[in-house]
Amino acid sequence: MITMSVATVALGADAQLPVDCASVTVARVTIDSRDVRAGDLFVAIDGLRFDAHDFIAEAVNKGAAACLVQRSWYDEQSEKPNIPCLLVDDTTKALGMLATYYRCEVMTPTTVVIAITGSNGKTTTKRMIDHVLSDAMPGRAALKSFNNHIGVPLTLLSAEAQDRYLVIEIGTNSPGEVAALSAMAKPDIGVLTSIGFAHLEGLGGLEGVASEKFSMFDHVRRGGMGVLNIDGPVTVDRLRRLERLRLMTFGFGESAELRIEAMTDSVRRSAFTLDRLHRIELAMPGGHHAANAAAAFAVARWFGLDPTHIISRLASYTPAHGRCRVVEAGPVTMVDDSYNANPSSMAAAIASMSTANCTRRVFVMGDMRELGQDSAAYHEQMVRKAADAGIHVLVAVGELAVEASLVASGLPGDMRVIACQDATLAAAALRGLLRAGDLIWIKGSRAVGLDTLVEPLRAQWLQTAAVA
Repeated sequence: MITMSVATVALGADAQLPVDCASVTVARVTIDSRDVRAGDLFVAIDGLRFDAHDFIAEAVNKGAAACLVQRSWYDEQSEKPNIPCLLVDDTTKALGMLATYYRCEVMTPTTVVIAITGSNGKTTTKRMIDHVLSDAMPGRAALKSFNNHIGVPLTLLSAEAQDRYLVIEIGTNSPGEVAALSAMAKPDIGVLTSIGFAHLEGLGGLEGVASEKFSMFDHVRRGGMGVLNIDGPVTVDRLRRLERLRLMTFGFGESAELRIEAMTDSVRRSAFTLDRLHRIELAMPGGHHAANAAAAFAVARWFGLDPTHIISRLASYTPAHGRCRVVEAGPVTMVDDSYNANPSSMAAAIASMSTANCTRRVFVMGDMRELGQDSAAYHEQMVRKAADAGIHVLVAVGELAVEASLVASGLPGDMRVIACQDATLAAAALRGLLRAGDLIWIKGSRAVGLDTLVEPLRAQWLQTAAVA
């Protein structure tokens, strides 16, 4: 963050300063008292699980230079904190206001803000872009999945004076969130990774998803760039909304400017040709990640990077935990894809498994959340796809997945089904199920907790290999 005076922070957050402290400065913003460093602004968020006002004393003791707090809390304190407290009615809203002010008035004008939204691939695309650009210029990307009304402001406020780029991720659960966060970020480049069957419950079907995602482009600065996956429900009317931008489309269809062709996919690697010129290899499975790499390629070219450099950097990209990461587990090959799931990404995982060279294909399918009234049908569809793809063992985890797995008894083939109500039961089942030569792919929504399966299984099979 570029250092700001407390007076400037108060101006940006529309906060009241109870004492004269114009000379005090802050060098970083945090909402986590455990993370406070000397010189920080500690923003006390009253959240669903914790009220950070309870940890202000800890923040002060760790050296926070100032706090952003709610008036109602401050007025109740008989002993006030001994550092400046900026008073607002709602600290979450004030954090957003401060980030908007920082973006417009403080952030270096030459810092290019790249905003990414989409039903699938946001975090992977963000990390790919950062990986490619970071080797050529200073910059940063959002930590973890900082993609909501708290994460986006914190990402904007992390930008340093020397940064050439800042990659932010914009998510949504309900209509209007993408527009609000995009208005805050005012991106120079907007990237739409995909439009698919995600968050249908809050967005009212695929048409609602498309409208929500496209709203980002309304806030890309005039003359900026729109990078768009042309596959899916992209209408002519929606494309006309992007006429004020420089537009680059990518996808598998013939209409894509950066067309993905000659796709090959294995458990450990995937490769494709882009624009009939560039052969790109990725050290991760899943043909759907070609679209993420194509988006990263387009952004990097906008910065003027040479295609050879971009291709080399994409080849060295390593996926994050839970995001299609191949885990070494001795004689068993494991793909940790446990971070999240929706019908589009689930189908892509099953498709990748269908071509794998292995003894058995074991698919751990967790519940897919927030799919609305057709949720049961989507889960049954995935069970049918698994059977059609030659999955040998389907481990259904969670109420929705277990219910859907009942259709397997009427399907052709001999796919074995193991039903587990939760991740704990799945862990017990898998301990005695796997054998050498198996491929196990673990995928489900975060709430199912399938990430807890990965490390115990890895340790078990590494130990098995060591004994053997």
